[in-house]
Amino acid sequence: MNMRITLPALLIAACLPGIAWSQHEHHGAPVVAAPAAAAPGARPASSAWTRQPLLLPGKNPRGERATANLRQQGIAASSLTVFAPEGAEDRRKVDYPAGAEGARIAPGTAKIGNYHWVVAREESAEAVKVASTAWYFGNPGDSPKELLKVVKHELEIVPEPLPREHGRYRESEKWRFLVRLNGAPLAGQPLLLETEFGSRAAFLTDAAGIATVLFPRDFRPVAKGEGDHGGHGRQLAKFVLSTEKEADGRRYLTAFNLTYAEDADRNKSLGWGAAFGLLGMLAATPLLRRRQNGSQGNNHA
Repeated sequence: MNMRITLPALLIAACLPGIAWSQHEHHGAPVVAAPAAAAPGARPASSAWTRQPLLLPGKNPRGERATANLRQQGIAASSLTVFAPEGAEDRRKVDYPAGAEGARIAPGTAKIGNYHWVVAREESAEAVKVASTAWYFGNPGDSPKELLKVVKHELEIVPEPLPREHGRYRESEKWRFLVRLNGAPLAGQPLLLETEFGSRAAFLTDAAGIATVLFPRDFRPVAKGEGDHGGHGRQLAKFVLSTEKEADGRRYLTAFNLTYAEDADRNKSLGWGAAFGLLGMLAATPLLRRRQNGSQGNNHA
């Protein structure tokens, strides 16, 4: 049976493996649950994409970089505590009052930058709830490596390490996080990842208290000019890691939230695949024509 395969059909077939890979790669992580109502990569209609406590950027005056405004979500705390990577002892840990609009925080000193660690705490006799995040101030400053070693509260999720300056967590990347209780690593402790695109995945810490977290490939491909940056830069989305533990008669819940970016090669693999497929088809066209001509010649012999 003769089959006539057109060039567009061959190009589509050549691109299909790349499309399937981009849809299913994030399934390498054990997905716990995902809302079925939202389309993959679509942003939720409201900010309630998680029940975990969060610290989120608030409104900051245009051009203001010396301070930052952070607001709480899912946690009631009267203040935010900022831990600096360096500076005078009395500026290494500073409490800032938090109101309905959040709290305006500042680096250890005006000249100190790099990552600072921010904590909100809600406490009762039965339970302790903590939200934490890392905030980057633009001035030069010490590496956060030593800052991350400092015990800041009972149950902690500690990045191992934080992304470098101008770096990001990204889709499809694996990053390590330490879970510790009162400064000691917790082995076999579940760690839940949630993203604002609806992905859910659970990970277990190893004997050293380390969980290797795979960020899902769940961004929706956007056309040029779309997205949060008007076509400039890459999209960012929120994520939160959380864990719970009962100890000494109290229930501890701690969460760490930040943002992650789309895979830098998300569009390259499909684009280059299509380009190479097109070149391959064009290169094969003369050979196909020769075969067709040869077949026709044989038929008329």
